[in-house]
Amino acid sequence: MTRLDASPDPTRTRGPFTAGIRTAPGAVVDWRRGGVAMAVTFSLLQMLNEIGTMMAIPLYGSMGAILQLGPAETAWALLATTLFGAATIPLLSKAGDLFGHRRLMMVSLVGITIGYVLSAIAQDFTILIIGRALTGIMAGQALCIGIMGDRLIPGARKKAVAIIAAGQAVGVFFGFALGGVLLQLGGTFREAFWAGAVLTLISAVAFLLWGSDSDALHRHRQNRAAGVTPRLDVGGVILLGVGLTALCLGISQSTTWGASSPQTLLTVVGGIVLLAVALLWESRSKSPLLPVREIFGRRLGPAYAVFLTLGICGMLFFNFTMGWAQTPPEVAGYGFGLSPLVAACLFLAMSAAGLIAARLATRALRSVSPKLVLVAAALVMAGAFVWLAFGRDSLWALVAGIFVYGAAYTTLLTTAMSIIATEAAAGKGAGTASVYVAVALAASSIGTAVYAAIVAAHTAQGAPIPDSSAYTTGYLTAAAATVFALGAGIALSRTITLREVVTH
Repeated sequence: MTRLDASPDPTRTRGPFTAGIRTAPGAVVDWRRGGVAMAVTFSLLQMLNEIGTMMAIPLYGSMGAILQLGPAETAWALLATTLFGAATIPLLSKAGDLFGHRRLMMVSLVGITIGYVLSAIAQDFTILIIGRALTGIMAGQALCIGIMGDRLIPGARKKAVAIIAAGQAVGVFFGFALGGVLLQLGGTFREAFWAGAVLTLISAVAFLLWGSDSDALHRHRQNRAAGVTPRLDVGGVILLGVGLTALCLGISQSTTWGASSPQTLLTVVGGIVLLAVALLWESRSKSPLLPVREIFGRRLGPAYAVFLTLGICGMLFFNFTMGWAQTPPEVAGYGFGLSPLVAACLFLAMSAAGLIAARLATRALRSVSPKLVLVAAALVMAGAFVWLAFGRDSLWALVAGIFVYGAAYTTLLTTAMSIIATEAAAGKGAGTASVYVAVALAASSIGTAVYAAIVAAHTAQGAPIPDSSAYTTGYLTAAAATVFALGAGIALSRTITLREVVTH
């Protein structure tokens, strides 16, 4: 592989900030001359994705009122996004590995834009669900990993991952803040979704200007010339989508139907069976979209398991924390009665912690085993949730819990992404990364369903809001979910190290 230098190269696009849109096959982008710009661009893409997703959460109340949706239908407006994302990301990312990551990135961004537009103009539940599902085409992060695998050396990839993780942490605050500002100005979910469409278009322009491409299309052409025609087997993905939807339906409706009712048992058990069949299908497919052996292996499997914790815990954390901060104490006897905008500002603590943790985690991984980092971060996150479960009555305590959660979250995210970026096989970066994004979205779907079930179980009939015990249950449930990240650290292969690789 050849490192790019400052000499003229007709395959590169001119401009001081270009990351080499038409970089020659096999070339490595120098970190200072192009890699930093690439990493910052990918980080901004992730930040804008987070903003577009999070800013709608404070506005779901107005969405339910305007479209006359019940609590369950409102919850499914959020579930549709994560469910569709979990089902389609393996397909889109595998297609990126075959036909070009840049090309599939633009397809994803166009699909998300259309989804936001449909969500903004929706007049009924059906159109809203279709629009929200399309906004779940979140293959961008996996496609970026595929590009970095070809364009950056391992040490530079680790730096890029830290920058992307920091962008994600910052995007959470700005997403909530933008939603709060819109609500403060009298806006509704429609303005939020229009804003999401605009932000997605900005993402597309940024990627066109400063994004790079991998060698995927070049490899595809070589394979076709050699008579090898790749194919995409979608059977497993279809089973995955149906199974995950059934599982989330059963969990979210368990308190309405009854935990041991035939409907609950049928949907939950049926969903689990379909998920198992999907994995079996993929393990026997000649062109699998999900690398089943990697998922259950000790090198990449634990990194994927981390995202079970991040997905489930993230949804419980954001929903319960925003709910507690905004609930008026004079009405419910708990909460702080903050406006959505002020409540969003509480998450500045998470953004600050994320920026610090992304840098510290990168440094720590140079000398400390990733096993120890994962175990420590999982224990810290569990501690944050226990703190929030029993010590959330003062504002400073809530902010402290948010800060500690943000540090643990970003450390887990940075470490898991670094393992995936390092261990991904050549030419399969996006496909490998797509698994963790799919796992995270599937876990987010389950987390949303668990949140809906907890709220329903702790809300008296006819009452508008749940009692305070719902929050204790929710935070303790999130603490229990950190067991996946803890187990990941214990199970991770001892031979995996993420020390800086120095090249000359």
